[in-house]
Parts: sequence; structure tokens; C-alpha cells
Amino acid sequence: MKHGYFHFVLLNCVKHLNGERSLSAIYHLLNGKKSSQTIQDGKLFNLSHMFSLFPRLSRQQVNDACEQLLNDGLIELLTSQHYALTEKGHFILAENQKVKPIPSALNGWEYGDIARVFWRRLSLLVQVLSNSVYERHHYLPLTKNQEDLQWVKKFLRENTKSDLINLLYEELKHVLHLQSDKEATIFIQRLTSSQRVGLTFDQIALKHKDDPIYIYLQFWNIVHSIIQHQQAIGNKHLVLKEIIKDKQQKNTLTASTAITRSYLLQGISLSEIAAIRRLKESTIEDHIVEITLHDNTYTPDPYLSKEDFKRITTAIEVLKTHQLKKVKEYLNHQFSYFQIRLVFAMNGRNE
Repeated sequence: MKHGYFHFVLLNCVKHLNGERSLSAIYHLLNGKKSSQTIQDGKLFNLSHMFSLFPRLSRQQVNDACEQLLNDGLIELLTSQHYALTEKGHFILAENQKVKPIPSALNGWEYGDIARVFWRRLSLLVQVLSNSVYERHHYLPLTKNQEDLQWVKKFLRENTKSDLINLLYEELKHVLHLQSDKEATIFIQRLTSSQRVGLTFDQIALKHKDDPIYIYLQFWNIVHSIIQHQQAIGNKHLVLKEIIKDKQQKNTLTASTAITRSYLLQGISLSEIAAIRRLKESTIEDHIVEITLHDNTYTPDPYLSKEDFKRITTAIEVLKTHQLKKVKEYLNHQFSYFQIRLVFAMNGRNE
């Protein structure tokens, strides 16, 4: 049976997880669930770039694609909801990656949310400025998102339209010249002007005789690339920079974890934080693991000695696994799951 590009996305995730996480973990990663576990999985299994790339993905879509891969002998069931690639699966994935690798600039963890804001504002701004040039005042805006609409109105009040048109044209021309011809074309085809309505991914795929999911990923690859380029060049592109200026403050921690971190910095113990916040201690442990993974300045010394860190790290290297239970059993249950997770987090900082 013919496989769509989403099947190869799924195969790629299964390969990275190698049976150590369930199909649900893949769904939450692609869907962008901002839980400590999903964020840690992305980091530990080198899949952070896939985080939140499919925010509207349903579990049924993942289940259906998985079922087809299973029926076609590309993956095999290890235990409940845990899969690994078969020899055939490895071959098919490798062949596909030669022709259509996962676009290299994609970085869902870094740019997933901000990229969607960037695109909504940019496309709306292009639509408004284009209609302004032709003095057309009656048209339906691309989005009903009030925050985006208010941002564009405010931005237009603070700037001269004629200046914006010239600046934005030059800035987009510059950043699109950095892309391949196909990707630049996809980006332009998505834009709505006074002359035409932006195309859907299905329509663009039909024009390019390609898979809609691959077109979708190529499009977001361009957007992520543009944002990364903006961060690298500083103030060179005034309009593109301004579009996401108010969204640039990066907080790598989930909101609840950030609160726990503030208590930890005050020297409050794990159990006391749990009592103050009326949360389970296991939840606070989740937060501490997340903090350890993303904050290089934080060291979990109260919960993990240097000697224990070395012993657990050695066990992980011997076993070559991310499965907590295997490590715990190998070390004769001398360490808690919390301590083992902290070691994975410490070691995962540089992965």
C-alpha cells in the first residue's frame, strides 16, 4: 500500500524512540502537549524539532497510520503500544530520507508557537497592505483572531503604509532568496493578496505533484528558518523583527514548573512546595526533572549526590537504554525513579 509522508514522520519517531516510549508519547510530541514528560522525551530522544508540528493532529490519525505501518510489516509490536522498526521499516525509511529528508530547519520546540503567530500576523499584514495599494477597503481578513487583528491595526497606526510596503517587500525578497526555489514558491503561494487568495497545502501539493504533509513541513521549515535568521542578524530586518518582537521572550519551562522553580530558588524543600501548592510530591518531582533538563545553572544536589550520579550514568551507558525500569533493576532498586530521571535529565542537557 502507498504510504504518505506522515507515515515516514511516524516511522522516524518510532526509530528514535526504539520501543522505549509508547505510541501515545509520539502523539503528544507531534501534537505539542506541554507536559514535563513530553518535553523530556523530545529532548532525550532527539525529537524536539518535531514538537508541536501537528497541533491539530488527532489520536485516531496516529492510530490509523500506525495500523497501516504494522499491516505492511514496517513496524512490529513489542509490548502494549510500544513499537520498533522492522528490517523492512529501516530500509524504507532510509530510502525515503535520501529523497525527502525531514526539512533541516524545522525546530518545533524553539519556534512552534511563535512561528504560528509570526505567520498569522505576516499574512494578515501582507493582505492589508496589498489591498491598500489598490485602494480596496471591503474584504474579509484572513483571521478572526482578535489579538492578531489588534496587533496589525496598532502596527499600521505607528508606521507609514508606503514605507512598510517597500520595507516588507525587500525583507521578504532577501529571506526568500536564502531558500530553495521550491520552498520560496510554496511560501508565496500561501500568501493572500488583493489579487488572489492563498492556496491550501492540498492545492499547493497538487501543483507541485507532491505530498501535502511534505509541503506542509517544507512551509513551516521556511517560517522557522526566517525566524532563526531574524535572531541571528539582529535589527537588520525591521518589519519582520517587529512582527514577533513581543513574543521573543523565551520561557522553556511550563507555567506550573516555573512556579516550582521560584520556590526552589527560595530554598523551600520538595515536600514543602507540594504542601504549599497542594500538589502531589510526584508532580513536583516532574517539575524538578524538567528544570534540571532545561536550566544548566540548576543542579539537583539535594536529591542526587555526585557518586550516585556516576553510578546511575555508568548503568545507563552499559544498558544503552532510556527505560527507567531497566536501570532501576540493574542497580538492584537502590535508587528511586526520580533519581534516575534526574540523571537522564542531567545527561540530556547536551543532547
